[in-house]
Amino acid sequence: MNMKLMINGKEYEMKFGIGFIKKLDQIYPASMNGVEFGMGIEQSMFYFKTKNPTVLFNVIKAATDHLNSKPSNNDIEDELEKIASDGQLNGLFETLEDEMRESVFLKQKIEDFEEKAKVQ
Repeated sequence: MNMKLMINGKEYEMKFGIGFIKKLDQIYPASMNGVEFGMGIEQSMFYFKTKNPTVLFNVIKAATDHLNSKPSNNDIEDELEKIASDGQLNGLFETLEDEMRESVFLKQKIEDFEEKAKVQ
């Protein structure tokens, strides 16, 4: 099941699969000893926990990247501003995080991340 989100009056299907992970890894790169690798899921989960609204924008961009007709950056920002003005931002944080947890590709990775975060 894929989530649908209304942005600027248009419904967009969001997918949380391999393409989503690849896009998040491009958005949140890391480097160690000169080797670059993606930390998209880990970084986005940290930003979800700290309620950083930029993660909402980035997750929406990554989850709609598979579409031929994608929402524009301005449309996403405007929609997020409307949601925030309506006091619904926390609900969107929860919904997107829940949807990510349901993905067969993300479920174990998110659980592992949270387990490691508890230890540190």
